[in-house]
Amino acid sequence: MKTSACHGVGAGSRGFTLIELLAVIAIMGILAGLLVGLAPQAAARIRESRTRSELAKLVMLIDAYKDKHGVYPPDNVTGTGADGMPVVNAALNPLFYELTGVGVVRVGAGGYFVPLADTDRPTNRLDPDVHVRAFFNRDGFVNAAPTNQVRRLFRADFKEAQHAEVSASPDIEVLVVPVPWPANDPRNPPPIPSAPRVNPWRYNASNPVHNPGSYDLWAEIVVKGQKRVIGNWKN
Repeated sequence: MKTSACHGVGAGSRGFTLIELLAVIAIMGILAGLLVGLAPQAAARIRESRTRSELAKLVMLIDAYKDKHGVYPPDNVTGTGADGMPVVNAALNPLFYELTGVGVVRVGAGGYFVPLADTDRPTNRLDPDVHVRAFFNRDGFVNAAPTNQVRRLFRADFKEAQHAEVSASPDIEVLVVPVPWPANDPRNPPPIPSAPRVNPWRYNASNPVHNPGSYDLWAEIVVKGQKRVIGNWKN
């Protein structure tokens, strides 16, 4: 009478030795370290890609504005340099208002502007002399019309994350880069001191350096303390 032998799982099979387990754990640790090291680089590439995407959209809007009005949106000229060229505050510019449009409300001999992007907030009323000139060194906007004629204006819509407040009284808005400015970094002081975390799109149409006869539009993003410029020129 034959007796069948009873074997465990797979004849000749064995479990992992301690050395093999330690080797596997070491390999997993190395791979995890590589992933952790690459994560910041991947995040930086994503931020740069998003910035370039929004740059391309803004370029299209500005060019469409030029087709509509015959001029590029005005910037913020603060004076004249020793070379006779306009000095531009590129960070604090009226692009948000020029691309979204503003209504004009007449009151007697004066009046005020109403940003069409947000008409339900009374703090958005901009006085030509007190507000517009104080922030943008201008008396008004090109893309403006009486409130009963605003349908003829160039209109662009921006998501809430695409613009930010730099002053609460009055409510002054600027278009912002999808990468916040770093906080408390002495190597990179905020471009707009009144709103240190706001990272605005920079714009220069009066004295462009990279695109003479046109305009310079660019973003500055800071990654690991290093500033990266992304503009509408080859860079």
